Amino acid sequence: MARNKAGQVAASAPQRKPAPGIILPGTTIGGEVGTFSVDFLIWNRDKTESRLLNGLVDTGASYTMIPASALEELGIERDRTRTFSLADGSKQDFAIGWAQMELQGETSPVPVIFGPETGKILLGAMALEAFGLAADAKNRRIIPAELTI
Repeated sequence: MARNKAGQVAASAPQRKPAPGIILPGTTIGGEVGTFSVDFLIWNRDKTESRLLNGLVDTGASYTMIPASALEELGIERDRTRTFSLADGSKQDFAIGWAQMELQGETSPVPVIFGPETGKILLGAMALEAFGLAADAKNRRIIPAELTI
């Protein structure tokens, strides 16, 4: 806790909230998360190999999760391992790497989880944020979002 010169606990800065009507990147509007899928390309770092994937848009998931074998076939390397909370409340360690993703005609580096072979491919909130996109669950599509500073 921060304290002022008198030793009192300093008030924290007020939280900024987006203006009404603004759709922020990585969020879901008009429905529940995980209700539709989109196609995207994953490239290795030097963009010499790619793979077309179809992933469930899930803004409840921070990271994009792809079966480890698909990432390994592209030569994407594991960078570090982190512990994640799963939807059922359990915790599990997964390796994370960096890949180039192509989504709606743009390319951006995104962190990816080396997921289980039997798991669903998830397109998580951080990938949508990297592209300035949000999930429109009602119309089952991803849409441009308002970029803020």
